[in-house]
Amino acid sequence: MGNSTLKLQDATDEQLMDMVNRLGPSIVSSAPLASDELTRRAMKRLEKAIEDFNKQSSEQTRRLIKLTWWIVALTIVMTIWGFIQIILAL
Repeated sequence: MGNSTLKLQDATDEQLMDMVNRLGPSIVSSAPLASDELTRRAMKRLEKAIEDFNKQSSEQTRRLIKLTWWIVALTIVMTIWGFIQIILAL
């Protein structure tokens, strides 16, 4: 069983799909093992995609927070400048 698992790990996704489709869901065949290997690979790709998404999302959140603070600072400066102009106009 360990030897067939290594062979399944070396097989391409297309070869595994062919094995699953050709052999069918027989307990004595290696189709369930091929199906498990395809599922494992899909889960690995999904985990990687989620990790990448989380990194990008965190970076975007950091940038939005930084932008928000810039907007707050500029709003305060504009408000102070508006009061100065009102005082000078009087």
